Amino acid sequence: MIHMRKTVLYALAIMAFFCSCGHKEVKQGSITYNIGYQLPDSLRRYLVYLPKSATVYFKGDSAVSVQQANTESTTVITCTPASFMRVLLRSPDKKYVIDYNKAEQALETPARLGYSYTSAKETKSIAGHKALKYNLTNQATGESAEAWFTREISVVPNSLTMTFDTTYGVPLEFTTSQNGMIIKTTVTQVKFEPVPAGVFSIPPGYAPLTPKQLRDMPVEN
Repeated sequence: MIHMRKTVLYALAIMAFFCSCGHKEVKQGSITYNIGYQLPDSLRRYLVYLPKSATVYFKGDSAVSVQQANTESTTVITCTPASFMRVLLRSPDKKYVIDYNKAEQALETPARLGYSYTSAKETKSIAGHKALKYNLTNQATGESAEAWFTREISVVPNSLTMTFDTTYGVPLEFTTSQNGMIIKTTVTQVKFEPVPAGVFSIPPGYAPLTPKQLRDMPVEN
């Protein structure tokens, strides 16, 4: 009788576990970033074409970042476990969709070998969260960078943050160098709420390109 009671209780516990997993809430929401640039004199004329902000929507293991610059926009859809990355480029007269495999993604990032991290033992509040500063060294180029990480929240990496080591937390502010250009990206708001319907889908009218075709495309396109 006791053995039967234990068996029944064990079965009920297993059922409760699977029910709780089946109804586990998927973490989702949005992150707003401010993006600033320091350009050398030879590149300052391009500042008007660079996005000054980005909005990222995340849901579970997937994220989509949207950056708008005047009449052009870049949307990047990523899924971390699958190493999936899809880029949508839109201008007033052209729309392209490009899929990148893992090797092709590495070619697109200036920190393809990652960073080394040294704690600066400084903290500050960013977007309402306590963040710890780290000094970084780009292991591909040797260039210095810095990033402020928080452990108060946990969200899936997106196209702006996927080069950083997630064991340090979520990067809320980071300054990097690329081709003589210094880029400072700062989180201004994090919201946990349902994402808009269809945010991960591809609108009609986008022509497919390969990463190589995009790289070989004339600058005016």
